[in-house]
Amino acid sequence: MTMLVRQPRIRYSPAHPEGIRRVQVGCGPYHIRIDWWNTDLRHFPNIDEAMDATRPWPWPDRLEFVYAEHFLEHLDIDQAVDFLREAGLSLRVGGRIRLSTPSVEWVLKTHFSFQPADAPQHLQETLQINRAFYGWGHRFLYSRGMLERLLQAVGYEDVRFFGYGESDTPGLSGLELHGTGRSVEGYPSQWIIEGARGATPIGTPADLRALFERELLTHVRAGH
Repeated sequence: MTMLVRQPRIRYSPAHPEGIRRVQVGCGPYHIRIDWWNTDLRHFPNIDEAMDATRPWPWPDRLEFVYAEHFLEHLDIDQAVDFLREAGLSLRVGGRIRLSTPSVEWVLKTHFSFQPADAPQHLQETLQINRAFYGWGHRFLYSRGMLERLLQAVGYEDVRFFGYGESDTPGLSGLELHGTGRSVEGYPSQWIIEGARGATPIGTPADLRALFERELLTHVRAGH
């Protein structure tokens, strides 16, 4: 009796003519997606490629989708600009990026209630809000307005927000695995945003980067 053995499907990188055109960034060891090219900074088992997503990507104008779930907040704001630029340059015209990242509005609404200083929860809430900002390797938490402005400044078009797991683009719905769709007073626990590469050139927004440098990065570096 002959036993048929199913051979694993050959996976080609986006650089290959038959390569996967969907790249997941910062997947970690547990969120491997079979229809995506799974990348992370570290050489985790089963990922497709270890890469620094803030450095030039080797697939210009080739990708259909870029997806990163709870990744952006782990970058310094200048690194986030670099990541968004490189992702945008790697998308084909019409290709889309989808990001999910914690909502700073939700953190503020849920972690601190402005109770009197002697209230039992005052100390605990103070610790919790600092944990939200600095725990788990967080470097920067985004408001809705800042996130939208940042994508537009880099050159993304059709920038829109979606609910947890929702999208009107086939292939970008049902992706989120981290957290839930909880909201407080209209603020979701995470912002989920999409943008497309269009006719607008993708690049580094000099004015916004100068603002980040003047209002944040200079002060952060001074404390090192």
